[in-house]
Amino acid sequence: MYTGLTAEQRRLAQEVAEFAATRVRPGAEARSRDQVWDAGLWREFGARRWPGVVIPAAYGGLGGGALEHALIVEGISRVDASLGAALNLLQQTVMAILSFATEAQKARYLPLLADGRSYSITGITESDSGSKLEDMQTRAVRDGDGWVIDGCKTEVHIPEHVQICLVFAKTPSGIGAFLVDTGNPGFKVTGRRDIVGLRGLPMAAVAFERCRVPGDALLGAENGAYDVFFKSFDLTRIGNAAKCVGIADGALDDAIAYARRRRIGGNVVTDFQGLRWQIADLDTRVHGARALLQVAADEYTRTGRSTAASARAKLLASTTAMEAATVALQVTGSHGCFADNPFARYMMDAKVSQITGGTIEILRNAIARDRLGKPTAPTP
Repeated sequence: MYTGLTAEQRRLAQEVAEFAATRVRPGAEARSRDQVWDAGLWREFGARRWPGVVIPAAYGGLGGGALEHALIVEGISRVDASLGAALNLLQQTVMAILSFATEAQKARYLPLLADGRSYSITGITESDSGSKLEDMQTRAVRDGDGWVIDGCKTEVHIPEHVQICLVFAKTPSGIGAFLVDTGNPGFKVTGRRDIVGLRGLPMAAVAFERCRVPGDALLGAENGAYDVFFKSFDLTRIGNAAKCVGIADGALDDAIAYARRRRIGGNVVTDFQGLRWQIADLDTRVHGARALLQVAADEYTRTGRSTAASARAKLLASTTAMEAATVALQVTGSHGCFADNPFARYMMDAKVSQITGGTIEILRNAIARDRLGKPTAPTP
């Protein structure tokens, strides 16, 4: 899979693979179909400290790095990309707390996240704003020694036992990032959203209605949202690439397993050169994406950033995942078109993964900027 892994990293990858096959795969179709969050299964993740992979051991985590995170996300995503996405999205809050929270907040929240007792959601996207934070309408204003937040976030992955929300809001000085306890009476879930893919991580719209939070809920400066956001940006993009590698490899494995059983005349389907070449090309791209992923993880470990390398990894991984899911469905024919088989789920999860965590267009812009520099004039 990866080159130069330590014995501990190899053991981690093997443990994840075995757990994914025995505990995660059996319920993946039902969770996706019904948009169900399995809190008990998440607690089993927590017992292994996988949600806290980058959380220091002093706060109950594994104390690992970007590559350990990638190994876990890829291994789980091979059978259930929704849970792979959940492991990855959580790191947005983890990195924000590690980098900007008070010691008391770290001691309170990080153990809850590390052992699976809780989860954290991130509120950024609104009905009329997405990647450009300046367009958001959610506001936070000073009120004595605290803040009052008002606004709505329309695309929030929200498991049922979530206790923490990392929300971005405009302040008088710019855009800030706030930690909000979801037990706050000003926090409300306003409706479930029916998303196309990654359905095992339910999505909802939430509202902040005169939501009063203490002064230390602000992480960093009043205009520090970008500092908070980019602290986790490259790590979660590496995780997104790992998720896509997992989807691609899982789809190919399941398609090959079916094709080896399917006979046409005197041949099994895997005897035909056309299919063999397709699989060979996709296998090469999966290995290439995994290599780029390891380069990005290594750079992140050394420097704390990996913008262009992580963009390359996610671009190749996400386009490969979409093609692999398409080929897998084609290989299995009518068999793969039914909901009790995983191929439609692989395809939906791959498509959504080309959009979330940086669209393929944004990734191409990041790579072009690294290679060519900024455009000399605004794009018309």
